[in-house]
Amino acid sequence: MRILTNTTSPYARVARIALGEKGFDLSATEIVNPWNDEPALLELNSAARVPTLATEEGLPITESLLILLWLERKRPEPSLLAGPLDRTISLAGRAMGVIDAMANIVTNRMQVDPNFGEHRVGLRRRRTIVEGFRALEADPPAYGGGTPDIAVITAIVALDYLRLRFAGEPWLEPLPRLDTLRAQVAARPAFAASEPYV
Repeated sequence: MRILTNTTSPYARVARIALGEKGFDLSATEIVNPWNDEPALLELNSAARVPTLATEEGLPITESLLILLWLERKRPEPSLLAGPLDRTISLAGRAMGVIDAMANIVTNRMQVDPNFGEHRVGLRRRRTIVEGFRALEADPPAYGGGTPDIAVITAIVALDYLRLRFAGEPWLEPLPRLDTLRAQVAARPAFAASEPYV
């Protein structure tokens, strides 16, 4: 099995953390640039998106949350859906909405207009980011040690992506409860090995 990823994608990081927490060997991780239409990526995923996982049989599995579903069936323990399922899924969905909004702004700044974040759609995405983080800060995922669930994973990936791509923005608000959560998992190998960088 191998996973194609890059150094900044929050979607790829969600999958990498999930794989690592499930105990998969990530030594076959390949760093690719999805914007370059690299042949290794296109061969598996015509959408040229990361993450893309290739099973031992060479079957491609794409999209971070679909990779998570595959992982849960392939290796049920430790579960990333532990705890109260409805709450876990709800919080993970909130974090993924924030990730989507941030990725939308970043992609449009890079590919369309550097000032995209100040346009009507960009401002709506910013509202999603601010309100989503306010909700996560008010009611963060719980972590009591051991394998973190998908709500913890997505919340920390969202927080780290915010700090990577939006550092210094005047609309950023303090997130002390999420920072505390991050500190609780930061040393776990799957989190430490996948920290985003440009």
